[in-house]
Amino acid sequence: SGSIDLGVSFTAMHWLSASPSSLRGSDYMHVARCPDGPPEAEKVQAAKDWDSILEARSKELTKGGRFVCVNFCTSKEGYFLGQTDVGESMWDSFQASWDKLKEEGIIDEDERLGVSFPNYYRTTEEFMAGIENRSDLRLISAEEKVVRCPYREQFVEGKTDMTPQEYAKWMVPTTKTWSHSTFKAGLRDSRPDEEKEAILDQFWSNYEDLVAQAPEKHGMDNVHSYLVIEKI
Repeated sequence: SGSIDLGVSFTAMHWLSASPSSLRGSDYMHVARCPDGPPEAEKVQAAKDWDSILEARSKELTKGGRFVCVNFCTSKEGYFLGQTDVGESMWDSFQASWDKLKEEGIIDEDERLGVSFPNYYRTTEEFMAGIENRSDLRLISAEEKVVRCPYREQFVEGKTDMTPQEYAKWMVPTTKTWSHSTFKAGLRDSRPDEEKEAILDQFWSNYEDLVAQAPEKHGMDNVHSYLVIEKI
């Protein structure tokens, strides 16, 4: 406590400590997709979590110590993870691949609408507001950047020598690592675990098929807010 001069965090502060699951029963999987803005419950939880994060970092830092936080955000242009001005929206692809399970009778309508991602892409203004509410921290700098998907960039530049199918099998797992459990949670509790995994295998196969149709359009751009915060 009070012993750290420099703390650094990359893309770790967007997960919520408790999930209101406000999107279950709606056509939107993620709050960033909601046309009328994030549900209030998610906004409140995200603000509460950000304050808890800042409180913990403040206790750790020495006076004059700095915390560099690079976190997923919703940019001023409205871009966020997987949905920018380049290529297809990853979230559209998720939705199409998930909806196909319902079309094929593999899942029911409640399951189709049962996915609610427990994370929140704050705006830079929301990050800043949390810092401004504290007397023990100050913002040194804040900026936003889009980091293009390295998988798509390498494929488009001809550096992989992959077929469209090979690219799909290479790229899709980078979206699976952090989302698989959320899709699984959208399935009925009464389903055996093996059945759930079989359904998810088909879901990821659907996504791979979609990517293989136009690989140059599919990737996962990162949209980050870069914050430098100082203990005072």
